[in-house]
Amino acid sequence: MDVRAIVEQLNGLDEDNLDMRLYFTKKKSSGKYQTYSPTISLGLQNDLKDIVTKALEGVQGVEQRPFSPIGSIDGCVETYMANEVDSFEDIIQSMNSDFVNREGIPKKEVGKLTFYCLRIGTPDGDALFFRRVTKFNKLKGGIVGQFFANDFEKLDGTLLGIDSNVDIVIYGGEMLILNHISLERIFSIKDQYYQKAAQTLDLVNRANRITNFEQFREDCLSDGRVTRALTKLLNEEDKMHQVFENFENVIQVIDIFDLKIELSEGNSKLIYEDKTQLLDLTRLMRDSFYVTYINNRDGCDEGV
Repeated sequence: MDVRAIVEQLNGLDEDNLDMRLYFTKKKSSGKYQTYSPTISLGLQNDLKDIVTKALEGVQGVEQRPFSPIGSIDGCVETYMANEVDSFEDIIQSMNSDFVNREGIPKKEVGKLTFYCLRIGTPDGDALFFRRVTKFNKLKGGIVGQFFANDFEKLDGTLLGIDSNVDIVIYGGEMLILNHISLERIFSIKDQYYQKAAQTLDLVNRANRITNFEQFREDCLSDGRVTRALTKLLNEEDKMHQVFENFENVIQVIDIFDLKIELSEGNSKLIYEDKTQLLDLTRLMRDSFYVTYINNRDGCDEGV
């Protein structure tokens, strides 16, 4: 994503050409999204534009890397295509004029809101800025209040905060992810991880290299760390096939690293026994074990 170009366009907007909408969204128990779009004053619009512009200015020179389900790299931001996120279209649909609620947010709904989105129109298209909601709860045994002229009035606790941070920027169909965990929290992609992990396991099953496979599958899909790794592995399908095709090397790795994995008679399959083997089996499938060139040192990619 060309961050500098977006910053230039934002800086070129003023009161005469500033087109902005603010949306607050929650995910309903049905899995659908409910979005509210309150009116915002021109002064607040300028404040919000300054917030997102400064957030983008802070990452102008930062290295960008493709999003990885298993974690981000310090000092980098991640990119991802918005259409790769299953819930993206549902969220955008909830913001469309036919569905968005413009009549105000009921107090009982404020605590259920999970994120907000600021949409700013630019000459080259809309820029979307997502951030998880900051909520202010009532003080235990105390009162939150504010001065109005000479009066001190109690606030009712249904307060939402908009801070100076941005979690995700979407522009031209591309995501810039400034906060790795927010992609999962805002777009609820745990279900997506589960589905992709299940697809990966179908491929593993076809290879027919793991015994007690149904239990292995069930245990994998109940472990969030493993489902993330299997999601990434789906994009590395060739690597996984090569691992199972070079099964003699798999046996050698088990011996070198003293992995607690037994082999069936004929050394043709890995015997799955319990959850303690999940990470080692996943690392085997991802070809995460290695030997360094210089010191001939055995190692393992701990990304799983």
